[in-house]
Amino acid sequence: MSAAARKQATSLQDDLDQISAMALPELRAFWQARWGDVPGYRARDHLLRATAWRLQADVRGGLPGRLKRELAELGAKFAGDRGVNPGPSIILKPGSSLVREWGGKRHEVAVVADGFVYEGEHYASMSKVATRITGTKWNGPVFFGVKPRKAPGRAVSA
Repeated sequence: MSAAARKQATSLQDDLDQISAMALPELRAFWQARWGDVPGYRARDHLLRATAWRLQADVRGGLPGRLKRELAELGAKFAGDRGVNPGPSIILKPGSSLVREWGGKRHEVAVVADGFVYEGEHYASMSKVATRITGTKWNGPVFFGVKPRKAPGRAVSA
């Protein structure tokens, strides 16, 4: 580590130590002096965390541009539709296996580049495999636990 980097790291640690001892009004004043408009956090802990992140981002860099763009897109989607659920999605990679017990039998499905293999037979979708296993139509990702089942909706009375 260069002398400049050590000095910067020491300065950052000093700032982090300093803010950890501040009360909410002091944190607000610190933020105001450093960056201007203070976020509207009412809890000291929230402003402390935001201040610590901002100090570290100033020294080490903030979020990568790609992530900033993704967050902006999600924010725009959510602003337009409050029902948007940006939860994590599961990506199945070739070589992975899906295992499910059904009808007292263990069923294993191999993920391949162009679909799924079950009992030596190729399928284009998990739903086709789930239908083969159960004999009834299923949402494959739900059947294999890759996607949670939606909660049943409530009946609305007029």
